Amino acid sequence: MNYIMTWLLFIFGAVAAGFVQGLTGFAFALIAMSFWVWILPPQLAAPLVVFASVWSHIISLLNEQQLHLSKKLVLPYIIAGLLGVPLGAYLLAMIQPETFKLVLGLFLVLWCPIMLFSPQIKSIQRAGKASDSSIGFIGGILGGLGGFCGALPSAWVMLKNLPKAEQRYILRHFNFAIQVFTLLSYVVQGTIHRIHLPYMGVLLLTVSIPAILGAKLFYKISERQFKHTVLSLLFASGCFLLLTNIIS
Repeated sequence: MNYIMTWLLFIFGAVAAGFVQGLTGFAFALIAMSFWVWILPPQLAAPLVVFASVWSHIISLLNEQQLHLSKKLVLPYIIAGLLGVPLGAYLLAMIQPETFKLVLGLFLVLWCPIMLFSPQIKSIQRAGKASDSSIGFIGGILGGLGGFCGALPSAWVMLKNLPKAEQRYILRHFNFAIQVFTLLSYVVQGTIHRIHLPYMGVLLLTVSIPAILGAKLFYKISERQFKHTVLSLLFASGCFLLLTNIIS
């Protein structure tokens, strides 16, 4: 029964995360880890998150309308983010499962309300390329640590009050670049092992269709309503992670 439940949770997390990533351009790691953190250690789950996120990005990019925006929007994030990836990949080898659950739960509890209410902070709205680069660097560290590269930049671009199309453009291209580099870093460091292969095979099948559906639906449904639903679920997941960590 435990074996069946493990695979069911793994597949459900992959389907949900693939759909959200296709729709929004980010949040694969947060959605997937909200399920996988209960069944997989972070050292096993992190490479799977990055692998599946790269795959869903490729699918989404092939199935969405192309936005002709300036690369200058995203370059400060990407360049700084690439510098942060090796540090995050190094930290991954040392983190303990319970510590990982605690940090993830705390982050979700703090991050979700910011994304949900989008407070108007003038100093952030006026922030320039140096601040963007700092956010990209921290995003790169989080990417190397477990594929969470889009978590901080997603809150940042929303707080900057950028147009919806620009937000998605930055997140889509930043996340893809950082996660490809993270995946290569995992390969070089020997973080990916034979035990990952069956999971990767399942991910290729379970992520594809949801990611395509998400990309197709981006222009057809209310992003605000969907965002509120996803963030509410992630917030509840974060509270549950913190509660179980305190109880144990």
